[in-house]
Amino acid sequence: MSEIALTMLGTGSPRPDIERSGPAQVLTIDGTHILIDCGEGTSTQLLKAGIPLESINHLWITHLHSDHLFGYAQFLIGGQGNGRRELTIVGPKGIKKYHQRILELYEEDLNYRLSLGRSPKGLLDVNIIEIIESGEIKTDIPAYVTCAEMVHNVKTFGYRFYIEDKVVVISGDTAPTPNIVELARGANLLVLDSALTTTSVYTKGGNKEFSKVFENLKKEHCTPVQCGQIAQEAEVKTLVLTHFLPEADGEEAFAETSSVFAGEVIVPKDLQKIKVD
Repeated sequence: MSEIALTMLGTGSPRPDIERSGPAQVLTIDGTHILIDCGEGTSTQLLKAGIPLESINHLWITHLHSDHLFGYAQFLIGGQGNGRRELTIVGPKGIKKYHQRILELYEEDLNYRLSLGRSPKGLLDVNIIEIIESGEIKTDIPAYVTCAEMVHNVKTFGYRFYIEDKVVVISGDTAPTPNIVELARGANLLVLDSALTTTSVYTKGGNKEFSKVFENLKKEHCTPVQCGQIAQEAEVKTLVLTHFLPEADGEEAFAETSSVFAGEVIVPKDLQKIKVD
């Protein structure tokens, strides 16, 4: 049987937070590391988790929002500098253009580094797979993967990883949708966007601008209660909440989720490693 674990590198949001880095997690299958999203601080979090950047040859992006990509340039250039010579990226249409723009933005810097004798492999020859629609995704990772479109303001895909008799699902950002219920059906582990906690920076202090923003966010994210309802309907074994705004109350989120979900609820801290049983 394969050994499967998920390391929550960053459980935060677009808002800077000293407690939580930007969205990112690593799915490890028998020593093969698959990085899913690449938010601010991802490279540092990988090092703290004891995962060398150059050991990651697979990056999956759920959607092209900045908070899920802020760490990409450092991951790409730093990892290649440390010895990575192969990289495959999977993500929605537009990820190829984004990658090319990073190369253009740092063109002078990269030309200098390559002039020193560094190999261009793993940098200028990145294999990019763009997803157009829901369905199977064929790659060489040790898992069978399907995806489904989520409800967000840009094209967003949730991923379902089948590893032997285990299933791990990563939602990306989403409002409640039947698609996430079906994608997560019977999963051993579901990582779900729980940005809309009752207590957060957006709900404290009576800031009118923040209040308006929070109302609009309800169209694109889930509350802890909604996360619990999704996991209960999908008959998930373990639910992991993520994408927390600053000042979110983890204990409160746990209680609200547990009130409607009978399975295990995890409100992780950054760098928490979760074994998939």
